[in-house]
Amino acid sequence: MRFARTFAAAVLMIGCFATYASAQGFYADGFGGGVFAQNAFARVANPLLPASTDSHINYDVGWLAGAAGGYELPVGLAFEGEFTFRQNDINRIATSEPLFVGGDMHSFAMMANGYYRLHNRTPFTPYIGGGVGEAVVVMNNTRPAGANGTFGGTDAVFAYQAIAGVSYAFSPRLSLAAEYRYFATTRPGFQEDVVGIPNVKVSPDYETHNAVLKMTYNFGR
Repeated sequence: MRFARTFAAAVLMIGCFATYASAQGFYADGFGGGVFAQNAFARVANPLLPASTDSHINYDVGWLAGAAGGYELPVGLAFEGEFTFRQNDINRIATSEPLFVGGDMHSFAMMANGYYRLHNRTPFTPYIGGGVGEAVVVMNNTRPAGANGTFGGTDAVFAYQAIAGVSYAFSPRLSLAAEYRYFATTRPGFQEDVVGIPNVKVSPDYETHNAVLKMTYNFGR
């Protein structure tokens, strides 16, 4: 008898969870997490040298924060606009020896995203998505090795991302998601005078792996 009651309660709970399965309408979310910028190629051009120097750029683990708003269709397709800030400290830009040390790389990304959400008869909803947009990438306070002064700059470049995650619905309106994002841009370029040397140029790759927690509020139910 006790088992029958437990089983009936479980069936009732699943039936209640089924009401979460077809979220639709307008929604808004806020999110944050860690940014693991990929150590990557960087080109450094010094007009006093005959050719550009191929080097690499190393980042420390950083962080992100962002917000988005969009609309989900009954079939599980969703479209949204997103704004995200990311920041990573720079360890160094180097060949066999450091060329620049310290400073940070941060970006302001404005993205248009699309998702497919696989709703089911549980509160868990797996999803995949992607987006394109523009990112303003900033290199800030990077110091030339063995010299005084700093180097930096700002560039606006094309940005793109791939997204995969799973959300858990606490109610028909509120859910929490854990997701992975691959976010990257075309290569930004920065140019500035450095300790008496004019027009030094640095062009690093900018690719990141992001671990994100996201809270979403659905207005449509």
